[in-house]
Amino acid sequence: MEEFKSQGLVNKYFENSYGWAAFPKVGKAIIGVGGADGQVYIKNERGEVEQIGKSKLALVSGGWSLGITFFSEIIFFENEEAFHRFNDRKTFEFDDDAKVHEIHADETDQQADFGYHNGMATFVLPKKGETVDVSAQGQKFFYQALAT
Repeated sequence: MEEFKSQGLVNKYFENSYGWAAFPKVGKAIIGVGGADGQVYIKNERGEVEQIGKSKLALVSGGWSLGITFFSEIIFFENEEAFHRFNDRKTFEFDDDAKVHEIHADETDQQADFGYHNGMATFVLPKKGETVDVSAQGQKFFYQALAT
């Protein structure tokens, strides 16, 4: 998550969103499969950020890719409704129109205004300057609330 916070491109999403799911290290292998563990955060009534759950990401894409790619991914929830759409089911999958936006370290001075799709905005940050071939389709999320 700190990687994304250092990117000026998504600062407004951290400031204005209801919460987010962060996956610090996602791996995608030669055969188009991959995954990661992540943490889910929301802002409480006092505006403080707190971790409220965990999520696993399973990544399956069509076709072949060359080698292994690593990247970070973050999904911002515009509001409480979008957050519940992500976590109220055993699994969540993006719809066919969802987009994943790739950002790079050299874009730190810009502000992204990609908007939200169905209350969510998704970004990936390639490791070591690579380009990442990732789409929202083929991503499946498994949410688990933290014990209270």
